[in-house]
Amino acid sequence: MSETRNIVILGASFAGLNAAHYICRHTLPKLKQAKDVNYALHLIDPSTHFWFHIAAPREIVSVKEMPHNKCFVPCMDGFKQYTDLKDSIHFHQGSASGLNTDARTVLFKTPQGVEESLPYHALIITTGVRSPTPLTTLQGDHNITIKALDEMNAKLPTAKEIVISGGGPIGVETAGEIATHLTHNPRITLIAGSSKLIPIFSTSRATKTQKMLEKLGVTIVYNTKTTGSKELPDGKTEITLDNGETMTADVFIPAYGVQPNTEFLPANLKGKKEYVATNGKTLRVDAAGPRVYSLGDVSGVSLGGILKLGASVPVFGANINHDLFEDAKVGTFAERTYTRKDDETQLVPIGAKGGVGAFAGWGMPSFVISMVKGKDYFLSTMPEHTEGTKLKKP
Repeated sequence: MSETRNIVILGASFAGLNAAHYICRHTLPKLKQAKDVNYALHLIDPSTHFWFHIAAPREIVSVKEMPHNKCFVPCMDGFKQYTDLKDSIHFHQGSASGLNTDARTVLFKTPQGVEESLPYHALIITTGVRSPTPLTTLQGDHNITIKALDEMNAKLPTAKEIVISGGGPIGVETAGEIATHLTHNPRITLIAGSSKLIPIFSTSRATKTQKMLEKLGVTIVYNTKTTGSKELPDGKTEITLDNGETMTADVFIPAYGVQPNTEFLPANLKGKKEYVATNGKTLRVDAAGPRVYSLGDVSGVSLGGILKLGASVPVFGANINHDLFEDAKVGTFAERTYTRKDDETQLVPIGAKGGVGAFAGWGMPSFVISMVKGKDYFLSTMPEHTEGTKLKKP
């Protein structure tokens, strides 16, 4: 009887799906040459559906323009193309709850509360990060986010006071979308924790961002952070600030900060700010033993985001191929090294007709931001992630 070796991916969002499609296209076919060994790919995620949350700022205000059936797709639909691997690809709905690096097993809890164990031969940690609200990141099952988006779409058209907390891309983009879409002239306040918007931006681009928002009627409060919020009996929200003051709003959107989903990991596998202790050159998690990797925002090897992920996937792919092919004695594959680049790269639409952006430190005209990202928030590129359409070459 042949042995079965599991390749387990924790997380099925952008990083997890990219890793899975790479493995299906460039790893599993080669591993079929191994003698007396079968390889199986397992994906574990709390949600059965992938959400293209890059489009969240527009979904928050208009699910008519960004309908759910286009922004949410079943995680496994894109794997139907691998007909010769149909018996080797498995999906488990559940949340990672533990990792034993000695026994090389992962634990996950199903929606029914049952904890299950799965052994791994190789493990890829792509559990991502979470924000304070399901409006901007999944908080478990995708229906939680769909409900939150529908409720927000219903509240915004009559809201008179709207407060958004967070001066990063999500906060700025959301403020711009709300100001552009709502015609009843609500008072919109954007609270920024630092002295400028979009921290990665140069001062001049941050100032340009401010002026564009102010032209749309958005009031910006700097050097202030939200410390808490509570719903009042009349349905409004009271927001507490770090200066001791409070604000009251009809709608409050916490678009500040994220936390890595690493609660299930042993302490020795966590690095700075609880991100995975990933080797920044190889994308391996050295302290976890052989054939363990981390990819995407949770890995902590970059500032995060889709553009940075795109640069790391080929490195991850080369290194997992190197390790697995050598272990299975089916050939060799050259290792690659990841190089971190914290350059000024950010595209921030402000409404549908403009924005501020830079790529590798070079500024981009407002109309280019509108055409490249503002039109549909990259939604047209979803197949690159859900179907692996850009991973044709290893």
